[in-house]
Amino acid sequence: MIDIKAIISAISGRKKNSSESTESATMLVKNLPNAEYYTALVEIIKAVAKINKDANVTLKDRIHTLLYVDTRAVDMHKKLCKEFLIGASRSKSFLPSILAYWTELSNGYQLCLRQFQSSKSSQPDPLIERVAIRALHHQLSLIKWSALRYISADGNTWQQAYRLYTFAEQYGFHNKAITMYEEQAESTTAEQLLIQAAMLHLAQTDNLLTIEIEAIHLLLARLSEGIRLQTSASSSEFQYVINLDLPAPPQLLRRGTLGKGCRYWSGDFVVNRLADLILDFDQGIPEGFRQALPAMDTPTWRNLLQKLAARWSQDGGKSMRQHERLSYSGHARVEIGFEKIAHHLKVNRNTLQLDEANDEWRVNDASEAGFGLTYLGRAVESLMIGRTIWVSSRDYPGQLCVIRRVQRLVEGGTRVGVEVLGSLPLPVTLSETGIDSGSSSGLYITQTNAKKGQRVFLIPKRLADNGKELTFAANGKSYQIRVLQSSAVFEDCQQVEFETLERL
Repeated sequence: MIDIKAIISAISGRKKNSSESTESATMLVKNLPNAEYYTALVEIIKAVAKINKDANVTLKDRIHTLLYVDTRAVDMHKKLCKEFLIGASRSKSFLPSILAYWTELSNGYQLCLRQFQSSKSSQPDPLIERVAIRALHHQLSLIKWSALRYISADGNTWQQAYRLYTFAEQYGFHNKAITMYEEQAESTTAEQLLIQAAMLHLAQTDNLLTIEIEAIHLLLARLSEGIRLQTSASSSEFQYVINLDLPAPPQLLRRGTLGKGCRYWSGDFVVNRLADLILDFDQGIPEGFRQALPAMDTPTWRNLLQKLAARWSQDGGKSMRQHERLSYSGHARVEIGFEKIAHHLKVNRNTLQLDEANDEWRVNDASEAGFGLTYLGRAVESLMIGRTIWVSSRDYPGQLCVIRRVQRLVEGGTRVGVEVLGSLPLPVTLSETGIDSGSSSGLYITQTNAKKGQRVFLIPKRLADNGKELTFAANGKSYQIRVLQSSAVFEDCQQVEFETLERL
């Protein structure tokens, strides 16, 4: 067991002999036990933050220490990211450290680049180029992880990334393949990293599952190969553009989007590459995509690729909207999650008293298909795409819906888009025939009340096996039913068809 804090103190403390600080950094990262990687990473982040605040650290020492500590700590950081993405226990508490790692190292690397520019050196050496590529990667990782949390990265985050890319462009290595970590075989360019982040933003991630966002990140490493940023727009009308001079995200090229800081790339090239990938996936998941985290099956990949084909299209996916929104203003009572909804409906018998509407929930607009809501509370972890949600207001009582879009706003609050399954869901009690394992909840919407004119039956996933026989009890009546095929899988339950065998 090593004394992590003592070694960290040695690293971050200012020393007359700078090589002593570097040796302490080496000791720290070489001897860290795997069982303590989370605690160790927290302490490393604190040490890097302290180094960043020390203006007396020389350029050579700053570069050597940051590169070395980053190289040795990156695997620990990847473990945290993996556990967070798969929803491991305690992983929610890792998020501040995940983000702080990228933030502090990006800030430290940017200090190195500013010190380099102040030194009047004529041309960066390979170490400076590696500092720049890691800085850009870490800064753009913050943008990706904003998407994973359904937050739109602010303009300052984008602009810092643009400045790092501009540095690489200024010194002529923006399209030079650089190995980010010595142990890795893969190399990348600053140009590729920026295009990958841009295309992820243009994928409109606010209604994608986190598994899909992570898969797009993997996909873009291959799609971005061969794409070049241009300093002037081509004659094609289908292009994307980044303005390096503005704190704004990338966008589809609109009329009049010109400027010295603008960089353009072909939308046709992107969708043509995507079309080739779709053909590859028709033969099964290509080997390079089997490492997606978490793993996705072939139908899920194909569905994602079709979404991207629409969203990266010349109209930016606007054609996807099928129903006109009508503005609406009012508060609503909301319950989130299959079990909570079923319990609420059993207890309250699906009635809404006027004083039950919650000030934390507001209905902003409505369409034939669903609602646009704003949530002003703090319990945002429950807002998961694909999870069932019950919404009831004065004009729209008892609507059973599914969350389809989540966007956390920088100014506070969260926008939530929901698709309506039907109104006035009936809570039912289910039990397995011949098994004394207690009862379970179900939600049933009759054909009359279902949005698409077909009855909706939601049950726990563990009961959704085709052919399973259940006892269905509601309103004092009981029936023997048989579960048929599944028609939809949600985050917290499953929609199935069923047949009635007999009344009990």
